Amino acid sequence: MRYSKPHLGYEQQASLLDARGLDVGCRDQAVETLKRIGYYRLSAYTFPLRKLDPEDKDGKLRLDEFRDGACLRDAVALHDSDHRLRKALLGGLQELEVGLRTRLAYGLGKRDPFGHVNQVGLDSIRCARVDSRPGARAATFHASWIVEYQKLQKQAGREPYVQHFVSRYEGEFPIWVAAEFLTMGSLVSLYDLLEPNLSRDIAQRLKVSNQNVLYGWLRALNTLRNHCAHTARIWNRTFVFEPDKINVRMVEPSLHHLVDVDRRKLYFLATVLAYLLQTIHPDSRFRNDFVTAMKKHPSVLGLTPQSAMGFVPDWEKLEIWRIS
Repeated sequence: MRYSKPHLGYEQQASLLDARGLDVGCRDQAVETLKRIGYYRLSAYTFPLRKLDPEDKDGKLRLDEFRDGACLRDAVALHDSDHRLRKALLGGLQELEVGLRTRLAYGLGKRDPFGHVNQVGLDSIRCARVDSRPGARAATFHASWIVEYQKLQKQAGREPYVQHFVSRYEGEFPIWVAAEFLTMGSLVSLYDLLEPNLSRDIAQRLKVSNQNVLYGWLRALNTLRNHCAHTARIWNRTFVFEPDKINVRMVEPSLHHLVDVDRRKLYFLATVLAYLLQTIHPDSRFRNDFVTAMKKHPSVLGLTPQSAMGFVPDWEKLEIWRIS
C-alpha cells in the first residue's frame, strides 16, 4: 500500500488533533508548538495519550482518538522533559566513553601498541568468529572491525594528529592514538575482542567481576548514547539490547536492587551508568543532573516514571543516587 496521506498546514494539524479529542488549548500557541517541534515528532509524545485498541489482546495498539483529559500541554511537557533527560544522560555517557577509551588503550597498548591491528592482546577465537550480521562487510568479526577502523581513520583525516601519523609514521597508529578517532560503538566492539584477562582486568577495575556482564552493559549504553545523540525519544523506550540479569556476586550492593528491574528500561541503564562513573569519574555531575531532570518529569495520565521507565519507588533515596 502506497502512502497517500496529504500534507497538512500547521492550522490543519492543530484541527486534526482537536478533532481526535486532544485539548490543544490556545490555537495560536498550538500552532507555534507544531512549528517548534513538528507534528510527527510530537506524535511520539501524544501517542501514549491515545485510547487503547480494545481489539488488541496485547494492549499495544492504539486508536486515533485520545483519552479523556489528554491535552497538548502534557505532550509538550513530556517532550521537554525528554530533552532534559537526554542532556543529562549524554553528559554521563560521554564521560563513560572517555573512560572506556582510556582504559582500553592503556591495557591493550601495554601488551602491544598495535595490538588492535595485529591481534596481539586480542582473543583469536573471538576475532575469527564468522560475522553473519546483516550488512557485515567482512568474513570475521575482527576483519569487520578493521573495515570500520579504516573508515573512521579516513573520516578523521583532516585532524592534525592524524595527518602527522600518516606523513611521519606511514599511517601506523598506536592504540592510544587510534582510540581518539574511534566511536563508542567501535570501542565496545574492540572490548569484546580483547583477550579474557585484559577485558576482565578492565571490568574488575570498574567493580564488575565478569567481563561479559560489562560488555552487555556497554553495548546497551552505546545504544542509549546513540539515541541521545540523535535526539530520539528515550523516556518510555524499551531498548533493544537486554543486558544480563544482575548477579549480586558480581557487583557491589548499590546495584543489588536492580535484580527485579526491567533491564530494557531507562532506569536500569541510568543506574548502571551511575555505577560505572563512580570509578571512572568520581566527581561527575551526572547523578546530580539526572536526579534534577527527573524531579521535573511530569506524571501524565498514569504515565509515571515507575510505569513508563522502570523506576523503583523512592529511587532517589538509594545509595547509588544519594547526593551528599
